[in-house]
Amino acid sequence: MRRTPKTTHGAFEPPPVPGYGRRTIGFGVIGVGTVGTGTIKVLLEHRREIERRLGCRLELRTICSRRIHHQDLSWLGPQVQTTTDWREVVRDGRIDIVVELVGQLATARAIAFAALAAGKHLVTANKQLVAEYGVELVERSRRYRVNLGIEACVAGGTPILHAIREGLAGEHFTAVFGILNGTTNYILTEVERRQCPFGEALAEAQQKGYAEPDPTFDIEGYDARYKIAILAMICFGQAVKVREIPVQGIRRIEPIDFAYAHRLNRTIRLIAGATRRGGGQLHIFVRPMMLPRGSQLAGIPGATNAVLLEGNKGGHTMMTGRGAGGEPTGVAVLSDVVEIARTMVAGGSTVTPLGYARWQPARVAPPGEIVAAAYLRLVVRDRPGILARVCGIFARHRINIDSVLQEPAPSKSRLPFVMTLEPTRERHLSRAVQEISRLPFLAEPPLVMPFAELP
Repeated sequence: MRRTPKTTHGAFEPPPVPGYGRRTIGFGVIGVGTVGTGTIKVLLEHRREIERRLGCRLELRTICSRRIHHQDLSWLGPQVQTTTDWREVVRDGRIDIVVELVGQLATARAIAFAALAAGKHLVTANKQLVAEYGVELVERSRRYRVNLGIEACVAGGTPILHAIREGLAGEHFTAVFGILNGTTNYILTEVERRQCPFGEALAEAQQKGYAEPDPTFDIEGYDARYKIAILAMICFGQAVKVREIPVQGIRRIEPIDFAYAHRLNRTIRLIAGATRRGGGQLHIFVRPMMLPRGSQLAGIPGATNAVLLEGNKGGHTMMTGRGAGGEPTGVAVLSDVVEIARTMVAGGSTVTPLGYARWQPARVAPPGEIVAAAYLRLVVRDRPGILARVCGIFARHRINIDSVLQEPAPSKSRLPFVMTLEPTRERHLSRAVQEISRLPFLAEPPLVMPFAELP
């Protein structure tokens, strides 16, 4: 008599995969916050599919958190061990892959270096760790003949680093631009869509879990700065010192700026960019910019991330996807775990996740040498002669004014108006704006944003 195939949750049980069961690869997770929890939940939900791809078992053996005894982990089952000491994970002989998901840089660095020295393969989602110590991590992984996974460091669940490193390995990149922080993009698109104050959009982002209680890391551009440093390494083979990347956040952008931007057929996004320049220099930055409304990055909504690559053969390539959240980022973390496990099963050698066998120190171009047109918003206490004073300062610095715009405003004590400026060297503009900022009729410091002619 033929037996009915055994089913699980109503699905057909597939036949054994060749090689399945011959080996079990164990891994441990250090850090059980949003990303750590998301990673574990994705594994539990997708385990059968992952193991079918691998042809072996992938087993979570230990999780580590300083607050492990205050977390409800009953859904994990008794087979997973818990600890508050990350060293136990690193020393555990049953663990082949260490997944580091802590936030604090010094601790993450200690875990990473210890895991590599112990001969463990390492997966990390810590963008600051990779931006600051990426080259050293790669060198140590080679020394100890283990693999390193960093996919979750940029754009969360969108495999941007893999696409650049593998799918576009034959390209010579000339520039990379990105919307690399979902929190800031959500805030800007809400301010634009609803004409609501910046603070209101920020509070909503915090309620939705996009922004932390202290949002400084996101809205001041520091998060995007680490990510563009990683992209520069993988696109150009240039190791950038993060502190050399100029950064400007979005805190001062208000609905009135979008009103003026729309009059100019533009919108505002926080752009992280890096461009190769003559003499081996790299122009790299994070700042809000005025984009043409028809450009590809201008249409990126909400908490979405996007990267626009410019190559000298393939032209422009853009990738978009979810850049935040525990489970989307957990998919990227597990993808690294699976790739490393697949290499182990196949007996393959180590690979570099940063795309180059060796790197050159980046020569960062001084930001003051960049030439660009610009948007200048002034808020003044209205009186005669304001425009003449401002125009006189620009004339002394040899800066041409393209247009002057003024939306109706209810208060003469806080009257905004905008000047658009023809292309000028940024250091000249900076000196002029410093002089303007000392004028007695200003109600707040000037706001400057460059125009970016991105496709």
